[in-house]
Amino acid sequence: QYAMHDFTLLDKRLGTLEELRALTDEAHRLGIYVLIDVVMNHMGNEFAFQGHMTGATPFVMHTDEEYKLELRSPNKTLSTPLGAQPYADFWYNNTWDPAGTYGGPVYGQWGE
Repeated sequence: QYAMHDFTLLDKRLGTLEELRALTDEAHRLGIYVLIDVVMNHMGNEFAFQGHMTGATPFVMHTDEEYKLELRSPNKTLSTPLGAQPYADFWYNNTWDPAGTYGGPVYGQWGE
């Protein structure tokens, strides 16, 4: 997917983490390798991580929190049920969610 917001979360449209693990286990049982391709230069450009507005953000393993997102251009937003957001179909609020659930209509929570 292009314009990812957090590369540490699996996009729910691709299945669950448990399904990915089961797929990988079955592929390995059959002698097949699984390659996970992540294109890091396609990060969404509407956000930056707090404290890293103009530079790279160091990688860390998330345990009980994430980097906080900030809008690059807070005056360029749309009105959504969660307030002013840069995208109509992906809403954020900087709430830690270890399950990786997403808000917004693109992820099927509002009848898509």
